[in-house]
Amino acid sequence: MERNAYIPAERQKKMMEYIELHTSAQIHELAQEFHVSEATVRRDLDELDQQGALRRTHGGAIKRDRSTSYEHMYAEKIDLMTDEKQRIAAYAAQLVHDGDTVMIDSGTTAFFIAQALAHHENLTLITNDLYIAYQTPIHPSSTLIVTGGTRRQGRQELVGTLTENFIRDTHVDIAFVGADGVDFAAGITNANFAEVGIKRLMIASAHRSVIVVDHSKFGRVALARICDLNEGGLILTDRGLDEEILTRLRKLNVEMELV
Repeated sequence: MERNAYIPAERQKKMMEYIELHTSAQIHELAQEFHVSEATVRRDLDELDQQGALRRTHGGAIKRDRSTSYEHMYAEKIDLMTDEKQRIAAYAAQLVHDGDTVMIDSGTTAFFIAQALAHHENLTLITNDLYIAYQTPIHPSSTLIVTGGTRRQGRQELVGTLTENFIRDTHVDIAFVGADGVDFAAGITNANFAEVGIKRLMIASAHRSVIVVDHSKFGRVALARICDLNEGGLILTDRGLDEEILTRLRKLNVEMELV
């Protein structure tokens, strides 16, 4: 039983404002937000897509003006999906054992993972993210290594030949790798080419690799392909993931964990 107080045009306007604020939304979260059925949300999103107001994705919608190369600044990303990222980080930390060597990608989800590892002992942490390197407390018995490389203009991550060569010559127990998009056709993607080679090398360097992405990344396609859905190892996300997307992923035997 729907208990929505908005007329359709007003509801669609509110949905657009929600998507503008969050940059994307899943059908189930809009249904909960506006107290309507998922069928109603689908109709609204289809109409808004036809009007050119947004772009429909499998399981939701994203802002129309977002290009595949669009990236939030770090200060913006740190405040997006914070609860979800912290739950992902808490679970990720459970996958790490004292004494492990751990590769940590750049990005805000990776930052929360690094924070969650503060009390693990005898770790060797390797990252190409200067913010993580500077802000992460570690146990006195642990070591933190920065890859080296060239800092991306206006960003905190290190990229380039030095970074890639360092990771290529490294072998770790587990790597946590971020992404900007997860899509059935496009696979796991990233918004810039500079980081793609690094992410691929991180995956290849690890005995176990984990793609860490909150549910808002699903149904998105970013500029550059990292790998296919089954090539990145475990995909670790939050329980906000649309049930339809989850069902399709499991049918494809994609290794998934929801927290």
